[in-house]
Amino acid sequence: MGYRVKYPKRYGRATQSGTREFSNLLVQKDVNGVNQVWQADMAHYLYGDTKLYTIYITDVYNQEIVGYGAYDSNHALNYRAVMRKAISRAVGNGVKLKGMIHHSDGGKQYESEVYKELCNRHGILQSMCMYSYENPYAEKTNDLINSGYLNYWKPKKLEELRKCQKKAVADHNKKRRKKVLNGLSPLQYKSMLQTQPSIAYTLKLKPRNPEQPRKRVPQNVNKLTIHKTEL
Repeated sequence: MGYRVKYPKRYGRATQSGTREFSNLLVQKDVNGVNQVWQADMAHYLYGDTKLYTIYITDVYNQEIVGYGAYDSNHALNYRAVMRKAISRAVGNGVKLKGMIHHSDGGKQYESEVYKELCNRHGILQSMCMYSYENPYAEKTNDLINSGYLNYWKPKKLEELRKCQKKAVADHNKKRRKKVLNGLSPLQYKSMLQTQPSIAYTLKLKPRNPEQPRKRVPQNVNKLTIHKTEL
């Protein structure tokens, strides 16, 4: 049994509009293993008049949260710190990250020199979405942790938030069962892949535009047009 999770309204979203320095490399992308695509996202954690910033990095294949952090500022160095820890952990386990795609929204922190330098040093390819629906796994992670675990525990200070975040991420990675992973948790599935490669699957990433509501066409529009012409 994991911790109790409830799903009220979302926390503050942060996906920005505008131009992107990097193209979306995930369109029609097939992923067939861990450490091929990491998605990142930030969401505000709000408590009263306090605004804090939570950052997550998720491996899209087994949905493991590979990096996370909570801060009282939205500085690029904080994003870099989360990514650096995720990279260090992976490299320490013998993972080669060259050629891996790191996907994010259009936050300027991901375009900062300190962040790009870190990715370039490890041969990681940066990718960016234009809309939030093109970053679904990172968005889902924020919903699960922030709108679920953290909303239930309601930490009031940064240090409390960090402790709760750490506990929530551990519970998610170790115990949160995923249908796409044959009912296993992210870490259970990754471990089983090493001994039973037959359980591998292919994840097809095909970002699609959400269905837009149809515009209502006024009745008798032709008649109105004719009437205006006659005037």
